[in-house]
Amino acid sequence: MRRASRQLFIFSPVHRAVLCLVSATGLGMLGAPVWAQGVGLDDTPLVLKSSPMLAETPPDDKDVKPPTFVFGDRISGRTDLETIIDGNAEVRRGKNAIRADRIEYYQPDDQTISRGNVRINSGGNLFNGPELQLKIDTFEGFFLSPNYRFLSNGGNGTAQRIDFIDDQRLVAREATFTTCERTDEKTWEPAWVLSGTSFKFDKESETGEATGAVLRFKNVPILAFPTISFPLSDKRKSGLLPPTFNLDSTSGFEVSQPYYFNIAPNRDATLTTTVMSKRGINLGAEARYLERDYAGRLRTNFLPSDSLRKINRWSYALEHTGTLNTGLAQV
Repeated sequence: MRRASRQLFIFSPVHRAVLCLVSATGLGMLGAPVWAQGVGLDDTPLVLKSSPMLAETPPDDKDVKPPTFVFGDRISGRTDLETIIDGNAEVRRGKNAIRADRIEYYQPDDQTISRGNVRINSGGNLFNGPELQLKIDTFEGFFLSPNYRFLSNGGNGTAQRIDFIDDQRLVAREATFTTCERTDEKTWEPAWVLSGTSFKFDKESETGEATGAVLRFKNVPILAFPTISFPLSDKRKSGLLPPTFNLDSTSGFEVSQPYYFNIAPNRDATLTTTVMSKRGINLGAEARYLERDYAGRLRTNFLPSDSLRKINRWSYALEHTGTLNTGLAQV
């Protein structure tokens, strides 16, 4: 008797039994079609086809654990103890899906051990690497030598190790971070990247924090920071903004690093340090305000000891707009 090419187990919190389904593809391979019955129908068999999509509605009761779906070419184990999945292994529960060459799932402590081409999708956040150990329900565990990509802002990078604290927080060791869009090319390198001894990512507060950080452009170190925080979304937050780079014949190579201050919903400020290879360091600041009847901005720049002009240079500009209430009734 031939076996189906792929198997599915469902661990349900309601039904403790393990259900094994032979895929419809396997049925077709075995030549076991389902015949349609009816008057006037010909003898053409109706063959069931498999679907790669699996729609599962999580239970409304938060105290009830959602079912766990286990796929693989070969599945073995002991009921309520462990399940070993070899070949195209996959474990899914709720918003989390783990794929690997081999997955060991231990039911008593809800622990998975995945090895070989491991890929995890957690609510759209992707992690890839050689080995993962993870408790699915609490999302505690670690990933060795992974690369990652966040759904919220496209931030991506690599790490020597990632420790998952829970489904909201993780710590990346000896890691990198960039928002440059990653391509599938093996030789791909981001234009700019932030490296650090550790990164703390918090999805709930939508912030990241790097320790021992170094900002690099085209693999050249530009700035170093003992500690630096940055946003993981488009929401306003005080912190470093992405750097900008420029090259011209007057100032030479320029690197500008802005720092944003979210003072209030209607007030903010930005301090920018610009390093110019031919002129020195320029310090710039911009403050903005917005009220019901008026708005404005103040901009200042100071370039001490301009290497090109041999003098201190500075500038300021104030822009203010508003409306005057004359007290006259509108005609």
